[in-house]
Amino acid sequence: MAGIVNWSELWKISIAGHRHRRQNEDLVKTWDNRAQRFNERAMRHTEMTNKQIAKMHLEPDYTILDLGAGTGRLSIPIAKKVKSVTAIDQCGGMLALLKENMRKEGMDNITCLQKRWEDVVIGQDIEPHDVVIASHSLGMLDLQESLAKIDAAAKRYVYISTGLGSWMNRDDRDVKFQKDIFGQNDRHHGWHWDYILLYNILHDMKIYANVEIDDSESEHCYDDLDDAVKSWSEMQDIPPDKTDVLKEHLVKILKCNGDGKLCYRHTSKDVLIWWQRDGKSELR
Repeated sequence: MAGIVNWSELWKISIAGHRHRRQNEDLVKTWDNRAQRFNERAMRHTEMTNKQIAKMHLEPDYTILDLGAGTGRLSIPIAKKVKSVTAIDQCGGMLALLKENMRKEGMDNITCLQKRWEDVVIGQDIEPHDVVIASHSLGMLDLQESLAKIDAAAKRYVYISTGLGSWMNRDDRDVKFQKDIFGQNDRHHGWHWDYILLYNILHDMKIYANVEIDDSESEHCYDDLDDAVKSWSEMQDIPPDKTDVLKEHLVKILKCNGDGKLCYRHTSKDVLIWWQRDGKSELR
């Protein structure tokens, strides 16, 4: 039920604008092309991963559903603690690397499902799991419908990790860089990723979730400037004619570490929204 502000419709407007700016882009293909680079970066973030997992209530006999699992940054370490994990992602390239990472770890208790969450049918594609997690993966147009399905898929707990403020809580240098690259209609512009919108949608659904906000710091390192340019170009869709602008930005923000690498340190606010289910797995 919506109050004075219809948060669900506000989300749809924000997301629709974001998608309109990228309407000619095949997002699945884009993320498949990024998969290898994404995997290299994501699997190095063990400290952030361990902090996330430490906040979750996990038991050895639990089944876990990882929504937007990517290459397994959370699925793989969680699978070492529980009975089984179902990893859902719409990108085959991501799941192929997740399976490769599973083989390296000698694991066999992760099941992969390549499908959009919007298209998943509970009771047909998956059964309810003890815990559902979604880490920075809720970009659906109808978020309220997706949250209702997430709630229905969980028998015990739901954990959603998201951000606070503008896109990844960017500082002034990043904001200027994005505008120099993409213009005033920066494709990440706006506040639709802020946790408060998601929280208010849950509140309207009578899901009164807990919220935990923590400072977070991550570091990305590159062999040299060319390696950094290639990585940023792939991960942020930098147009070829803006390479000089990208290089100028990277020269300003990259610092040499003791191993001869060029590194970029980023600080942000991480938000964990979580709630305990009532034991009934059905749509509210």
